[in-house]
Amino acid sequence: MRQLYYTIQTLLRGRGGNFVKLFSLTLGLLVGILLFSQIAYELSYESFYKEPERVALLRLQSVKDGVPSEEYDNGTFRPAATDIWETFPDLVECASRAVDFWQPRLYVNNKHLDDVQVLFADTLYLQTVGLQVLKGDPHDLINGNNAFLSQSKAHELFGDEDPIGKEISVEKEFNVTVRGVYQDVPGNTILPHNVLLSLEAFEWRYGRGTWKQNNIYYILFRLKHAEDVSIMNQGIQKAVEQFMDTRLGDTEYLEFSVMALPDVYLSYPDNIRRLLILGVLGFSIFFVSIMNYVLAAIASINRRAKSVGVHKCCGASSGHILGLFMWETGLIVLVSVGCCVLLMHLFSDIIQDMVGSRLADVFTMENMYVPVLTVLLLFLVAGVLPGYMYARIPVTQVFRRYTENKRSWKRGLLFVQFAGVAFILGMLFTTVLQYRDLMKRSVGFRTSGLVMADLSGDMKLGRNVADAICREPYVEAVAFTTFGMLQTYNTAMLRNVQGNSIDLLHYQFIGKDFPEVMGMELVEGSWPQHEGEAVVGRKMVETMKWSNESIGKKIPIDLSWMKMDGPITVVGVVDDIRNMGFFEELTNTAFIYNEKGVRVFNVRMKGPVEENVKRLNEMVSEAFPTCSLEFETYERIREVKNESVLRFRNIVCATSICILFIVLMGLIGYVSDETQRRSKEIAVRKVNGGEAFDILRLLSVGILKVAVGAVIIGIVFAWYISGIWMEQFPDSSLLSVGWFVLLGICLLALIVLVVVVKAWHIANENPVKSIKSE
Repeated sequence: MRQLYYTIQTLLRGRGGNFVKLFSLTLGLLVGILLFSQIAYELSYESFYKEPERVALLRLQSVKDGVPSEEYDNGTFRPAATDIWETFPDLVECASRAVDFWQPRLYVNNKHLDDVQVLFADTLYLQTVGLQVLKGDPHDLINGNNAFLSQSKAHELFGDEDPIGKEISVEKEFNVTVRGVYQDVPGNTILPHNVLLSLEAFEWRYGRGTWKQNNIYYILFRLKHAEDVSIMNQGIQKAVEQFMDTRLGDTEYLEFSVMALPDVYLSYPDNIRRLLILGVLGFSIFFVSIMNYVLAAIASINRRAKSVGVHKCCGASSGHILGLFMWETGLIVLVSVGCCVLLMHLFSDIIQDMVGSRLADVFTMENMYVPVLTVLLLFLVAGVLPGYMYARIPVTQVFRRYTENKRSWKRGLLFVQFAGVAFILGMLFTTVLQYRDLMKRSVGFRTSGLVMADLSGDMKLGRNVADAICREPYVEAVAFTTFGMLQTYNTAMLRNVQGNSIDLLHYQFIGKDFPEVMGMELVEGSWPQHEGEAVVGRKMVETMKWSNESIGKKIPIDLSWMKMDGPITVVGVVDDIRNMGFFEELTNTAFIYNEKGVRVFNVRMKGPVEENVKRLNEMVSEAFPTCSLEFETYERIREVKNESVLRFRNIVCATSICILFIVLMGLIGYVSDETQRRSKEIAVRKVNGGEAFDILRLLSVGILKVAVGAVIIGIVFAWYISGIWMEQFPDSSLLSVGWFVLLGICLLALIVLVVVVKAWHIANENPVKSIKSE
């Protein structure tokens, strides 16, 4: 207890320095714990299921000329669940199919429900994945008018009332009755959902998939043993070939395999890349905050040497001195942890939006080891390293001034901090400019002032709605499509005359005046006016090798399912539409005139757009209460598609702000300590004719000797890691080296500016005062 008493007294005497230490550790702990815990959270994908290692997902990939495609497709064919189960009865316990292709709008008492994630599943889904059923019988999902809710969603919608028997409207088109409740599904899964609807409801709208048609189904198996995954993979290809022809041409075929569900998330390189960079960011700020604490502790060693000597004169051993400093570090770390918890509570919404996960899901009992180990590591490193230095101070320091300045230690610690801040600022530079590029780059049509909404139900009502919308004074024009412009379209394989596949075609149907309303750019030809005419993107012209003879060409796809038996004729070429965004390569696109297959409203608005969108939604809601139609801007849709980049940018931005504060406080402390320690030297230089400029140059050059090398290393590392992060954008390139060099120069200028401002007073002070104080 005596050590604790002495520690508290020491902390009270050094309030200013302790605030800097506390601030530094709090920022480092806050960001470090958040990033490390998020990594642990994402590494534990699917772990909440019962025996998740026994759950396997069927996947496929195309193999062309012996070279497999870069990524697997998790969506396969509907009959695979039962057919493969029957093929491997000794390995498969049960099988299920699920779809999340359609995310319908849900209503309770005519109120639109927010934060809804819908999954369409069959009766064996909950049993197959291993989710606990809290109420109801899962076999009720055989009826398309039944639904199950997660426990938290049921409580959110109906409070303490029994949800069984309650009704939910789907797109105001039909109602479903709640028949059961199941355990909550956290966010670390590839199949997030809080509402389960019957697969029959999905197939009532989109039709039932078959072998080699509509590979949009998640096919899941619960195996009898975890090791059965590898056994099943040995025969899965032959099993599938019993039911379908896997060949896509002479040199291409579909290859099937199964993978344990917990391994799927980390099988994607983008996810591994993101976690690696998050780890580097977390380690950077965490390590820099520790180094800043150690730097502050070493900077005060001259002032505290006599008190250490007094303790040793009174019988304290080196172990006691180390213990005193460990107590001091422990108390500061404890307060820092309290500040972190308080900040997480106060800014929980901002933090959750930034990391994309609920804090309650991230900080579960299973993941609490991460923050505990982080705090423990911080305590040991920040306590032992400077504590050991204090313990080595000899007892003779009671009688003379302690002159050991630990300059090499200080400069080494500053070097680490400068490298860290240069690296994170370099990453910030990349992410900010890349997000801006994603939001500003052309997607092939004019998104400003354009809104869209998907109509469910009878399209006869849609004509009445369109007429009413056109009469509004803030509306310029209305056009129809099958899908929104920035999403997946219908797909078909383009083939050459030999029948070999060339590439995938993304196509959809359009109505009258659609290209003009959307603001598409016509490269050549004319707009389609009759059914069966189409405009295509430049990429398709290149893929089909039509060169300058594309007008009049026939698109080799079968549309008999739309009762279009005639050939599709190209009448125009437009700039490519980035329907899949910028995370995937440019697609082949075609827009085919056929007003029978359209149901998406595209409305060109007058300004101010945001205000007029609200007016439009209110008008539709009042005039057509049975119509589920809610408009949103294409600018907002772009934001949602690029949300992962925005979140990553915000994480890097928050980390950059924190580490910049930490490093600047460390630099200010270092300069203050140096000017105090060298005050006599500075005074003598001034007496001998030195000017303030000479003093400032002396100090600045001393700092630059440390900073230049550190900044170069940090910038080079930032350039390298930025290149890894940019690999997820096929059509984007990393910023030129010149931009990173410019950033390094700006950072060095900021460092010099801080040194000059902090040392300005001592450089211009009367040297007599400094000599007197000596």
